[in-house]
Amino acid sequence: MRKDFALPALALVGGVAGFAVRLWQRSSALDPTTNLFTHGAPATWALLALTAVVAVLALVLCSGGRTISEEEADRAFQCSSTGYMTLMVVAGMGFLVSAAAGVPQLMEDLQAWQADPSRHLLPAALGLSILGCVAGAIGSLVLGKSNYRALSGEQVRLAATLPAYAALPWLIRLYQVYSSDPVLLNSFVPLLAAVFLLLALHGQAAFFYRRPRCRSFTVFAVMGVYFGLTALADRLSLFDSLLAISFVVCSFGALTALSARRFSPTPLGPRMPQEDMDNGTI
Repeated sequence: MRKDFALPALALVGGVAGFAVRLWQRSSALDPTTNLFTHGAPATWALLALTAVVAVLALVLCSGGRTISEEEADRAFQCSSTGYMTLMVVAGMGFLVSAAAGVPQLMEDLQAWQADPSRHLLPAALGLSILGCVAGAIGSLVLGKSNYRALSGEQVRLAATLPAYAALPWLIRLYQVYSSDPVLLNSFVPLLAAVFLLLALHGQAAFFYRRPRCRSFTVFAVMGVYFGLTALADRLSLFDSLLAISFVVCSFGALTALSARRFSPTPLGPRMPQEDMDNGTI
């Protein structure tokens, strides 16, 4: 299988398999009374083995391909595929839906904090995450359109940073949620999902500042999609589940675009003639 198909397939199939194994682990190895996992449970070993396999395959498959120079780094994600554009639109809409789903939770957490500040944290991270959803939506939609139509310029560079900025408060929020849980097996999947998705989106933004890191971005994106889909088995809140899906779709879109650019026999060129935002042409 060609690598431009193999890498996105690895992320997607690995994530679906991880979701199934994580469900198996939580149903067979988790004691609902103590909230502890059974030591040495087969499902736990299976999840760790699957994670190792996905990571090794990502490292192996990301090698080779076309070299992306610093001069062309800001065009590395340009892709005329309607599938790519669809993914970025879905990601943008997902961020907006996530923001809407987070507002009731923010109001509830804020009321709990006002009632007893000594027992509840100020939901600042949640509020910033909701604002980040709006930024992520704008970034995904603008970046998707720009890469689809082969646009360039400062506006595209700014849009590329917005999903990465949106991922940071979400990581902080998840850390706050799980910081009081001493059981590492409870928290490592959602936290690693947030970490790898943040690294992938930060790596994507770096291309637009002439810092192309193709291999590291590819590995981070594959692992981010894998852990992001696996984390959906952890019964996250509606807000966190929707936001995880949005980040996964955004990262998956970037992964497919860069994989096509590096490994496709005939890289997908611009959908429309090259246009330069710096010159004000559309």
